Amino acid sequence: MYSIAIIIPAFNEAANLKDNLAEILEHIRKIEHVNFKIIVVDDGSTDDTATVALSRSQNDPDVRLLSLSRHFGKEAAIHAGLSCVKKFDAAIVMDSDLQHPPTLIADMVIKWRESYAVVEAIKASRAGESVSRGLLVKAYYRIFNFFTKLTISGDTDFKLLDASVIHAYLELPEHNRFFRGLIKWMNFSSAQIAFDVPESIREKSTWSTPSLFRYAISSITSFTAYPLQIVTILGGLTFLFSLLIGIKALADKLSGNAVDGFTTVILLILLIGSVLMFSVGLIGIYIGKIHDEVKRRPNYLINREISNLDDYP
Repeated sequence: MYSIAIIIPAFNEAANLKDNLAEILEHIRKIEHVNFKIIVVDDGSTDDTATVALSRSQNDPDVRLLSLSRHFGKEAAIHAGLSCVKKFDAAIVMDSDLQHPPTLIADMVIKWRESYAVVEAIKASRAGESVSRGLLVKAYYRIFNFFTKLTISGDTDFKLLDASVIHAYLELPEHNRFFRGLIKWMNFSSAQIAFDVPESIREKSTWSTPSLFRYAISSITSFTAYPLQIVTILGGLTFLFSLLIGIKALADKLSGNAVDGFTTVILLILLIGSVLMFSVGLIGIYIGKIHDEVKRRPNYLINREISNLDDYP
């Protein structure tokens, strides 16, 4: 018998969590020769998510609750969940809203038994996604690939990880983590399973456009320092532009064609000022990342009063 943990980060999912857990359990109990344990990681929800998970766990030994002391974010919730499953043969990370279909779990286990260390569910299409959001997502993937040289287009957090991958992931020392990128960076043997993302059962997504934008910036800047080179490139381009303007202004002055006014000066000031402000802002993001790392605060804190795991990190 194999032992596999299913880690489900949940934030304000009380309305649907009970039914979703029942559906996941229905599918995994059909898989032979595997003992599953579902770990719901409550990421500091402000509704009854922890209560719903705890109620289910009291009636079902295959469900357990890991509650964080406050909202730390999905990356921290995944990290917390993986830290609790070191004794399992493998772990599956999936969302709580069934947009990661539990019907794929059986296929993922089969691929894992074929000696793949990572089995990834890849989005073939996404239902209900607007054209504008789809374009933004594609742009993000292209930018991430350009800066990091890693392709995560279509990747999701829906992955099965072998114990060796889990241990390697937990040994990484960094505070700011990007789960998809780090799994890809570790480059363990992997298999992909494509799926069509179903409509979300949530009335409203917990990911707003601004939060997704912040997540995109965080994932890129925490994974590579290459964007800092943009500052150097912009500095060089601004210098060349200023040099050309300076040569033209000097030539007009010597030929007697100089025009009174400050238009050129104003344009140069606006251009250089914009480049400087952008550069300072970009450097500030990285300084903030360094500040977070050197503080060495934990990624998460566990609320042990209501969590009922068999083992804690």
